[in-house]
Amino acid sequence: MIFTVKNNTQSCGCSTESKALNACPDCGTIGIKVKAITVKSQLKKEKLGTMASSIDDFSFCTHPKCHTVYYSNDAAETFSEEDVKSKVALKNDDPKTPLCYCKKLLKRDVLEMIEKSEPNIAATVKAIIAEGKSFCEKSNPKGVCCTEDVKDFLADHGISWEEPKVNFFSTEAPSSCC
Repeated sequence: MIFTVKNNTQSCGCSTESKALNACPDCGTIGIKVKAITVKSQLKKEKLGTMASSIDDFSFCTHPKCHTVYYSNDAAETFSEEDVKSKVALKNDDPKTPLCYCKKLLKRDVLEMIEKSEPNIAATVKAIIAEGKSFCEKSNPKGVCCTEDVKDFLADHGISWEEPKVNFFSTEAPSSCC
């Protein structure tokens, strides 16, 4: 996949995670709050139609090995990976799983950059994420910006999210060529 980079801002500027009030009933992990728009956008129609709890009353399970994606705050309902439209980056190792849902950046795309030993992978990924409009609340099953998941994915592959520091005020003479 080829990406055209138009700007160089570092993130999409979307909201970040906030802790849920209750733990996932399947694994006991305290997840993150999720807005109704996210649940409504992500659940398959047949599952959305069976929902007994208020759509405003769900959290996202952040445990990578738990198959629960959404759980009601009263623990009466859960929805699994099979119940949502998107592959969940945090819970899925498939290379076709999105890292950035808004920009359609897949795990496979970053793995290809790594295989090709492309320079500045983190900077390239940051630029892709920052380009254009974002709609994380609808596109990302977590309902928040993907940046933290992308950072973790890069770190798992030995790539630092942070840019190397460049000293523009160095008094050393540049090395001569030839």
